[in-house]
Amino acid sequence: MKNLFLVKIVLLTTALTITNAYAVIIEGSFNGTVRSFTNGAEDVDLAGYWDNVSEGSAASGSFWYDTEKAPQNTSDFTTSSFYQSYTDTWMGSTFNIDGKTFNISELPLLNGNALQSEGVWLFNFEPDIDQSTQERFYLFDNITSDDYPSGYASIGLMVSITSYEKPLLNGLGIKQEFDWYDVSDPTSIGESYISIATIVGDTRKEGSAWIDINEFHLNIKNKVDVPEPSPILLLLLGIFALVIKRVSPSKNFS
Repeated sequence: MKNLFLVKIVLLTTALTITNAYAVIIEGSFNGTVRSFTNGAEDVDLAGYWDNVSEGSAASGSFWYDTEKAPQNTSDFTTSSFYQSYTDTWMGSTFNIDGKTFNISELPLLNGNALQSEGVWLFNFEPDIDQSTQERFYLFDNITSDDYPSGYASIGLMVSITSYEKPLLNGLGIKQEFDWYDVSDPTSIGESYISIATIVGDTRKEGSAWIDINEFHLNIKNKVDVPEPSPILLLLLGIFALVIKRVSPSKNFS
């Protein structure tokens, strides 16, 4: 009996040790300057967000997404891939403008029920008539709250990196890594759009900014171990359990 108990312990420990999957987290960041903006300071709920913003103000942002939790690619085309969902389960983002950092999911306008849309789109277009090509990485993280008094509020971050005639993407899979910071090259364009808005009736008040990105990084973070039993190992455990049951001394109860 003691030997059988030890066998069970060894099997369980082995299963928990070697059945780890890996959650691959992609982290991105960008730096740039404000190209244009809308100041929503006249709305008391937006006051302070954009007080000192002006053209040329420094802006930056960061985001992450979990490739294991991301939805499946829904694109029907071989030159693009779309990973998007109406959830808040696999992406997070922040932005910094005028020295103030905002976590999109924690802004006070969104205290009520919120609907989030998050996605990563990848484009690798075929050569057109003049034989030029285009590759694009596009990410968005938006939240809309329907509990804002007599209306709703929305927060959004969009990032778009586009390259003409120069390799940017590594295929169309969601696990991407690249760095882009060649501001002297007019054939490369990077931009971001940040928006905080309230809508009451027909009145929209918004603080928003278009950012010219001059530095962008997209890299894989250290992989995180996530316990995830392998189906094969579970089957083996079941077989071993049956074997153990057969060789165990039976007890008759009367």
